[in-house]
Amino acid sequence: MTAAEKIKTNIGFNGRMFLTKAEWETYKRRKPVRYIKKKKPKLCEVCGKSEKADNPFENSHIIGFGLGIIYIGLTPEYVDSHENIVCAHRKKCNSKAELDLHESCKHLKSRGVKSLPGYLPKFVHAIWLKTKK
Repeated sequence: MTAAEKIKTNIGFNGRMFLTKAEWETYKRRKPVRYIKKKKPKLCEVCGKSEKADNPFENSHIIGFGLGIIYIGLTPEYVDSHENIVCAHRKKCNSKAELDLHESCKHLKSRGVKSLPGYLPKFVHAIWLKTKK
């Protein structure tokens, strides 16, 4: 195989926040792999304390990976973006950083998102409509 014959992979989503319906249908069959590139700060972004040997920092999703992709239709690129990642201690802080579906909708609305993709289930749209900023 020559360089010209190689198929490019990990080409991204051109900065899109939401998946197309076809992409979403594919990811419902098998969730994508996480790919986070974010340098960890000196202090936890949840509790403000430093890292410990028995409680190291992890990159934590604000809108969880599975929830963001499957329930909200976000692209893996967005879910793994700096905007959606905080650095938190593995124990306790990591789970505190992650929002549930209702809080994720609130978070997106506070960021200026006006609507969710039409292909999402009715119950997700109902939660979106009930959520205030």
